[in-house]
Amino acid sequence: MHVDQEKDPQLPLELSHRVLDAGGTAVEIGGELDVATADAAFGYVREIIDRCGGPVVVNLAGVRFCDARGLHALVRMSHYAQRANCRFRVISPSPRLTKLMQITGLGETFLAAS
Repeated sequence: MHVDQEKDPQLPLELSHRVLDAGGTAVEIGGELDVATADAAFGYVREIIDRCGGPVVVNLAGVRFCDARGLHALVRMSHYAQRANCRFRVISPSPRLTKLMQITGLGETFLAAS
């Protein structure tokens, strides 16, 4: 298992991942997933998909705040994974983020697979 962490002191975002022994990668996103951090989060997950190739599970338990750009980043991650023929799912969104996904119609995309 390999663990990598990335933290930009200028962004209120924590990103880390670990390559699982059984294959695939677990990504942890924490902090604020918003207009200021969405592109960085997408870029991080895109690099993991490109480098690791296997299934990617994004754990959102540490996300304290998410706006529309943050949700859009999750959609972009999902679409990128799909084009790369890589299984993608999110797990452990907070109750507030779960409600936001349901309100915006993303519940079927992200919550059914959780």
